[in-house]
Amino acid sequence: MKLHRLTASEAGPTKLFVGGLHGKEGLYTAPILEQLAKDVVYAGRAIIVPCLVEHGKYVDVLSEEYYRSRAGIELLQLIENYKPHFYFELHAYSEHSYSRLTDPERELRIGVPPFVDLGTGILLGSIAPILRRKFSERDFCITIEVPNWKSENENVRAEVLRVLRLALHKVKHEEVIAELRRWYPAQMQKAEELFRQYYRKSKLKPF
Repeated sequence: MKLHRLTASEAGPTKLFVGGLHGKEGLYTAPILEQLAKDVVYAGRAIIVPCLVEHGKYVDVLSEEYYRSRAGIELLQLIENYKPHFYFELHAYSEHSYSRLTDPERELRIGVPPFVDLGTGILLGSIAPILRRKFSERDFCITIEVPNWKSENENVRAEVLRVLRLALHKVKHEEVIAELRRWYPAQMQKAEELFRQYYRKSKLKPF
């Protein structure tokens, strides 16, 4: 497992960016996160894992089984070791999975809210509820799904990097949310509503 550590001269939150969590996703997430690791402007401490597991067995991160697998155990260990305040999980999905991931009935069907399309097929949502419990109420946790058939498209890659760099450069998660709302007003309103509805019985704020 390759890991990049970036530490700014000024104090700030610890941030963990992880890609390639299962299956062959690392083929698509690693180039993006490797590029992120080359940034010279950042705040706090960043841990960047371009590919958690190469060509691993596909086990859904929504399941308990995943966190008993080698990849899941390594992911939990990263979170335990670094205790990140920002956590960004980068996945890649195939074209035929789009309707399933964005299905308005997704929560009824499988128990979690749908993702929201930011444009050009880049999807945003929260992380798996099982994993969200490993973080505090104050932590900021987001999943980004990259359309794998567009992963080499310069515009798509640039848009994903723009979101990741925003998190890399900011100190407070409120600053990240504010900027995302400015860039994607309708999409963020929908994503936040879905989050609040799902976690309505908790004190969690998006995300």
